Amino acid sequence: MYGLWKQGQATEEDYRDAVRHCREKICTTKTQLELKMASTVVDNKKGFLEYVNRKRKTKENIDPLLDEVGHEDKAETLNAFFTSVFNTSDGPWDPRSPGLEDHD
Repeated sequence: MYGLWKQGQATEEDYRDAVRHCREKICTTKTQLELKMASTVVDNKKGFLEYVNRKRKTKENIDPLLDEVGHEDKAETLNAFFTSVFNTSDGPWDPRSPGLEDHD
């Protein structure tokens, strides 16, 4: 339909209607699939878990650090890295903003 619209053989309104119809069909089909899986989860645990795992977003762990000796060394390594990234070469980095004061 997009090609027809771009060639001038279909109106923009026809194209938008087709897109809207396709989105609705996809949404209803996906909903029906999920409801069917939820109702048959007792009989089909493997299929359900495969579907859930495909939809889950993966979390990646931080790779081991080069200077890995302990938690304190990890913290120091990360601190050194981020300090070097966010520092300018003009001078030492002050974590406090010049406009902020400690009022304890």
